[in-house]
Amino acid sequence: MTPEVSSTGPATLDDLPANGFHSKLALISAGGPFCDGYILGIIGIALPSIVRELHLTGAETGLVGAAALLGVLAGGMLGGAVSDRLGRRPLFTLNIAAFVVFSLLQGACSGLVLLVTLRFLLGVAVGADYPIATSYVAEFMPRKLRGPVLSGLILAWWVGYTASYAVGYGLSFFPDISWRIMLVSSAVPSIVLFCLRMGLPESPRWLVQQGRTEDARNIIREHLKADILPSVEHQGQLSLLQIIRSPYRGALVFVSAFWILQSAPGFAIHTLQAQLLHQYHVQNALLGSLCITGLTILGILPVTLGLINLMGRRLLLIGTFAISMLGLLLLGVSATPASWMIFSGFILYSVSEAAGSGLQFVYPNELFPTAIRASAVGMACSFSRLGAALGTFLLPLGYTQFGMQPMMLIAASFMLAGLLISWMWAPETKNASLGEPPSQTQPPSPSICAS
Repeated sequence: MTPEVSSTGPATLDDLPANGFHSKLALISAGGPFCDGYILGIIGIALPSIVRELHLTGAETGLVGAAALLGVLAGGMLGGAVSDRLGRRPLFTLNIAAFVVFSLLQGACSGLVLLVTLRFLLGVAVGADYPIATSYVAEFMPRKLRGPVLSGLILAWWVGYTASYAVGYGLSFFPDISWRIMLVSSAVPSIVLFCLRMGLPESPRWLVQQGRTEDARNIIREHLKADILPSVEHQGQLSLLQIIRSPYRGALVFVSAFWILQSAPGFAIHTLQAQLLHQYHVQNALLGSLCITGLTILGILPVTLGLINLMGRRLLLIGTFAISMLGLLLLGVSATPASWMIFSGFILYSVSEAAGSGLQFVYPNELFPTAIRASAVGMACSFSRLGAALGTFLLPLGYTQFGMQPMMLIAASFMLAGLLISWMWAPETKNASLGEPPSQTQPPSPSICAS
């Protein structure tokens, strides 16, 4: 029998030992990012076929690629705000049902307008899952597991993204199978996840924030085998505008800034990877994009396995921006780079960018209190996806008009900006309890995150 932890003792939810429920929750929660990555990735492998069949222009190609990202912008704002008000659990399952419905409807696409509409609606559901799932996981996990598990959600995203490329590439060998079937395939993992997420408990931290202490205590006793209540910050519910004006605005600026600078070139390059390789006159661009995308897992896997705790959040963010910049500079140094430069540059960028993306769910969940955590995560996610949508829309226009070299140099400038912002503002949060102010002991101190 597992001993209970005394409510009068020093232990907190942050200090409890990991048990089977934590493992179950981590695996089920990872299903959301897996489906997110699959939904956003499958368009990249289907896009060449869509362009040929619908005779899309450069602007229309960018619109199809960016539609889901624009939906993520809306979904992040909506999902985070609703989750902070109604709880983590209801939307944790409901938005997966939307994955299923809109994925299946893609099989009936008859033209550009319907396709863009459905991709946008799928993006809304994906965007809602980011703040809901990450807040839910962060509020259950002990301190030592929080970083690895939250970065593990990013790993699941990349696995889903890579799986979509593998499935799409496999289906491309069957000429009778259209791109519509590729897009519909995202319904399969979504249905499985919908069944797995049913029956999970509400977040005890959110319950305590609402004054439902007995409900929270019962959940902790049943699932965490402890008799203790979480320490929750006394923070009233804030609107989105009030969050922007609150003392947490500095943290919101930092999280949004580094997330935008990672996502704007990242989503554009990953979504259009096959198109970009074609621009570089690479034979079998679909296979090349599959290989490059698959290697991204080599970047995020060590982060999930403990590198995020070993290096700390701050050094990891700074280092990955620096290495990503080097990869893009390798692509932009020549108008006609050699094949080894093309693949080395894309692989170096993709692997390091994936490692840095592991902080996208970690930093916002560790910097904001329970009452506004999901809303703040949703806002930062939405801002980043606005940048990602613009990047995905503008990249095909840019390389058509100006060529690949200047576009890669522009992307490298985003990495330089991210490096400078991380150096000035990134705090270290690996030892902080959830909701506590971040440590300011590692110079240079990011005063923006505390102002």
